[in-house]
Amino acid sequence: MPQDYGPSNLAIFAYGSLLSDPGVEIGARIIARVLCPSPWPIEYARRAKLRGDGPTLVLHKTGGIVQGRLLVLDMQQGALDQLREWLWEREGRPRRELLKQMTCGGFDYVLYCDLEATLREDEINAESLARMAIASVRNSAARNAIRYLAQNIEHGIVTPLTFDYRDAILRRTGAADLTEAEAVALSSTDRLKSELH
Repeated sequence: MPQDYGPSNLAIFAYGSLLSDPGVEIGARIIARVLCPSPWPIEYARRAKLRGDGPTLVLHKTGGIVQGRLLVLDMQQGALDQLREWLWEREGRPRRELLKQMTCGGFDYVLYCDLEATLREDEINAESLARMAIASVRNSAARNAIRYLAQNIEHGIVTPLTFDYRDAILRRTGAADLTEAEAVALSSTDRLKSELH
């Protein structure tokens, strides 16, 4: 490890939107981003209001190990409660017991959020996820599930369903890439509405 941080630095295990948007407080304290495989399987198995009711990543048995990041902070153990508070706010104020702590990647104090899966098993497939993602663009143009998926792919976060899910969105929208799919979903509300039902 480089000299500027070590095992006693606080860290957050990130595998989704925390990578591109850690929030102001957390973002200002990040001193390193260390590649680290997830200790558990991850999959698109939760609908998130903050993403227009679109699919988001959570720990899930049907998923796979992803190449996440440890967001290493310039904070030590004495600031653990403060970091918990920031992460709780950043994650939308979930039940506090969903914020968990582990040792990981050589760091003694790693926080992560273990949000519940809200999708039924029969909804965790590429076609269902694509329908939800397309609808999420109309529900939340700025923070939707298509953009979320694109950002995760950009960060190298790949689950067993990632590419089939992406391809289903492209097929349904007739787009060449996810940026175009997002634009099509936003501008073609009436045409896509009939395809979604």
